[in-house]
Amino acid sequence: MLTNLFIKRQRDRVLKKNRTFIRLSLVVLLLGVASGCTTLSKTDDPSVQRSTDPLEGFNRGVFTFNATADRYVLRPAARAYSSAVPKPARIGVNNFFANLGEPVSIVNNLFQGKVDGALKSTYRFAVNSTIGIFGLIDVAKLQKVERQREDFGQTLAAWGVKPGPFLMVPFWGPTNLRDGFGGIVTNSVYFPINEITDNGGARTGLTLLNVVAGRAQVLNLDKTIESQPDPYLFLKTIYDTNRLNAIYDGDPPRVGDGDPDDDF
Repeated sequence: MLTNLFIKRQRDRVLKKNRTFIRLSLVVLLLGVASGCTTLSKTDDPSVQRSTDPLEGFNRGVFTFNATADRYVLRPAARAYSSAVPKPARIGVNNFFANLGEPVSIVNNLFQGKVDGALKSTYRFAVNSTIGIFGLIDVAKLQKVERQREDFGQTLAAWGVKPGPFLMVPFWGPTNLRDGFGGIVTNSVYFPINEITDNGGARTGLTLLNVVAGRAQVLNLDKTIESQPDPYLFLKTIYDTNRLNAIYDGDPPRVGDGDPDDDF
C-alpha cells in the first residue's frame, strides 16, 4: 500500500514538473502548423552539416586529457558498475535516464515540424513514466513505439545553422559549436535530474550514476578506438557521421553523385 502511494506521488511529481514542456509543445505545434516548419530535405547538402577542425591542436590536447581521465577514473568505475550490477538492473537504469529526456525530444520534434515524432515521444513519456514505473521499464518499446530522439542541435541544423568548428570539450567529449550551444541551451532550460529532486546530494548521485551507466554502455568500443592509427580522427569521424545520420533520420543525402563521406 505504501509502495503504491509512493509511486503515485513520484509519478505525479514527474508529470507536474514537465507540464511546462507539454504546454510549450502545444504552442510550438500551433506555430508549426501556422507557419509550416522547415525541415531538412533529401536535397540539402550534407557537407554543411559536417564540422571543420580549425582548432585541431587544442582539440587533440583535450582529447589526450579526456583519454587519461577516462583510463584512470571513468573506465574503471564503469567496469566496476558493469560487474556489480546485474544486466536487467543496468537496462532499467538506462531506461530511467532515457525516459527523463523524452520531453526534450517532444519539443524538438515539434520545432522541426515532426508531429508524428512528437506524439510518439509524448506517448512514450506518459506510458513509461506511469506503467513503466518512472521509465525503468520501456513499456512503449514493448508496444513497438520506438524512441524519436531529437535535440536542439538537430533542430538548429533543420533551421539551417551550420555546425561550425569541431570541439573536444573537457569531461564532455566530441561536439561542435552548434551542438554544444544546443546542449547548453537545453540544459539551462531543462536538466532532467533537476526535475525529479531538489536535494543536492541526490542530484549529484544521480548525475554520477548517469555518467557511469552511460560509459558502461560503450565499454565494448574501447578496443576498437584504441586499435585505430589515429584515435582522435577516428572519434571525430564517428561523431560527424552519427550526427549526420541523426539530423537526416538515418538517411542522409549524397553530395552530387558521390558518397556523403566524400567531404571528410
